[in-house]
Amino acid sequence: MSMYEHQLQVLTILSKNLQNPQPQTVPTISIAGEMEIQLPRLRLVLSTMNAMGLIQTDSDLQYNLITRKGLNYLG
Repeated sequence: MSMYEHQLQVLTILSKNLQNPQPQTVPTISIAGEMEIQLPRLRLVLSTMNAMGLIQTDSDLQYNLITRKGLNYLG
């Protein structure tokens, strides 16, 4: 799967989180499980997405949120 396809999957997962009454940060391990992807590969995707401003993640790439730019990118 390409980087672009992985990014779309991550954004889709993170946007679903916004449907919760009180959205929380989404753990990287949960995203990896849902995508069936290895953590090192996912961390590369997340790092790239964070640099692009599509998501916000902590310095350890453990917890993630979608940004407005990410929502626009997905839409």
